[in-house]
Amino acid sequence: MELLYFDESGDDGLGPGASPLFALTCLRVSTNDWPEVARRMEAARHMLASLAGLPVQGELHARELLLRKGRYHELRLRTQAVLTIIRTIDDLAARPEIRIHSEVLLKTDGGQFLRTALKAQMLRNNRANIAISDRGRVPRMRHIIRLETERGAITLPPIEGMLEIESRDCAMVQLADFFATAAYLRASAEVGYPHHARMIPEEAAAMISITEGANRTYRLVRPDGTA
Repeated sequence: MELLYFDESGDDGLGPGASPLFALTCLRVSTNDWPEVARRMEAARHMLASLAGLPVQGELHARELLLRKGRYHELRLRTQAVLTIIRTIDDLAARPEIRIHSEVLLKTDGGQFLRTALKAQMLRNNRANIAISDRGRVPRMRHIIRLETERGAITLPPIEGMLEIESRDCAMVQLADFFATAAYLRASAEVGYPHHARMIPEEAAAMISITEGANRTYRLVRPDGTA
């Protein structure tokens, strides 16, 4: 059985103030491998505390890190420390026990972005699974999974639809968030959207570089359906 951890970057709305892109990342790990992956993640957090001054406890949130918001502002992290964090996360995610796929949609009027991205992720299921995400979109995700399963579009739906957890309590969801942010930054660069003015280009480039690897895939879907 697989555990599927979801997080997103951007929003799935339209109109003034809405993001131009929506990214949904799924991190997969088998239940057999989960204990070892969890141990390595704990070790990585202690390494980051030593190398970059990042506290072991507390939520790892990629966008806030890059923008130095919240507690990251108080930590006054320099670029070298942030690059160390990105490289450490990259090394951790390179483990073969973990598989990561990011689905990014370039939004246009009339699109159902959460439905489209979630369905695409679910079509990658090839064994029994349990899906987990943080608060916010879980009720809608459950509804989408139920409807698409009834339609026959999802043949291996998650047990119990979608389970909810606080992201601050789940290192795997935080890791999914990190790669959703990286995927959003990569898609922005590919379509020519500028990054946030407060982001340091070197750090954004480092994030983009981790979106693909032996166990990591990324897809940008444009309004005409091409990827």
